[in-house]
Amino acid sequence: MRFKYNGYIFLFTRNDHDGNHIHVYKDDKQLGVYDRHQGPIRGLQQEWNNKLQEGIEAFIVKLNDRGYFN
Repeated sequence: MRFKYNGYIFLFTRNDHDGNHIHVYKDDKQLGVYDRHQGPIRGLQQEWNNKLQEGIEAFIVKLNDRGYFN
């Protein structure tokens, strides 16, 4: 599933690490990964801000609605 919010692109696949990761992109560049258990990892912690956090939260709501990220 793919979701765009505030200039960020969020990508989730159930096959990636047992469905625990959301990959985050901006301007066609990967910023890092949000892990369901650890939070921002792989470079995402340096990019972390309010807009990014809002986007992650909105994406998780959409994933929960579809039964993916419960």
